[in-house]
Amino acid sequence: MTNIHTPTYTALDTDNGQAYDTHLQRLAEAANILTSFLGLRDLPKLRRSILQAKYGIDRVDVMILFGGTIPFGCEVAAAAWKRGLAKHLMVVGGIGHTTQSLRDKFKARYPQMETWGKTEAEMIADYLSFKHGICDLLLETKSTNCGNNVTYALAMLRDYGIDARAILIMQDPSMQRRMAAGFRKELGDDSGTLIINYAPYLPHLIAANGRLSFLHKYWGLWDVEHYITLLLGDVSRLRDDEKGYGPKGKGFIPHVDIPLEIEKAFDLLTSSHIGTIRTANPAFSS
Repeated sequence: MTNIHTPTYTALDTDNGQAYDTHLQRLAEAANILTSFLGLRDLPKLRRSILQAKYGIDRVDVMILFGGTIPFGCEVAAAAWKRGLAKHLMVVGGIGHTTQSLRDKFKARYPQMETWGKTEAEMIADYLSFKHGICDLLLETKSTNCGNNVTYALAMLRDYGIDARAILIMQDPSMQRRMAAGFRKELGDDSGTLIINYAPYLPHLIAANGRLSFLHKYWGLWDVEHYITLLLGDVSRLRDDEKGYGPKGKGFIPHVDIPLEIEKAFDLLTSSHIGTIRTANPAFSS
């Protein structure tokens, strides 16, 4: 279990142990609610039998792993590939706001792995080859943000003449719903392309011993504060208002309904000041 020190709240008397623990539990539940909303999974597990039962196909045309995932996402994608879940495997990711973190995490566990100057897709491909013997994949290395992750991936499929009627997409849970919305915008409602979501890990927060902690320690998982920052940032982006990415804002994605339960969890976490709302880095815009 990963234990992360939780910042002291100015509005809370931490000497009142029971009240403090109750408040921490509410914060953990709020984060888990946001994870469940953002981290879309259209399948309970990545199995061909489950794919067949739900969609009438035993494998997808393309499985896409995006570089915003932590290294543990590579393990999930590799296992699905070895089960024959897809005809093609694509890895997408240039250099963006998560790149240095991915470099650091790969280097910490595998010092012999060359990461300097490499894109997210290149590092993931190196790891999949080194650890799992997976070499037959497509690499998209130019995208720098969630939006052109989608457009460049679709362009590469067209360039290679791959008729992708069923696409399985895997991204960090904080960005999975927004990635799905990006595909909906680019493909349109009448494309006939099936997009299947599978967030490769779903971090679950608990409150114990006066701290917020992750129940499971996934390889490369963010610290608690940064993960909450990612959650808050993506709820903000999904909004269809002047500051969001919907049609009334930047127009990057179609309208997404945000339930009241999500707004309440968002407000509670925002008021806790554990994480902040991550703003887009203009260096990675396009």
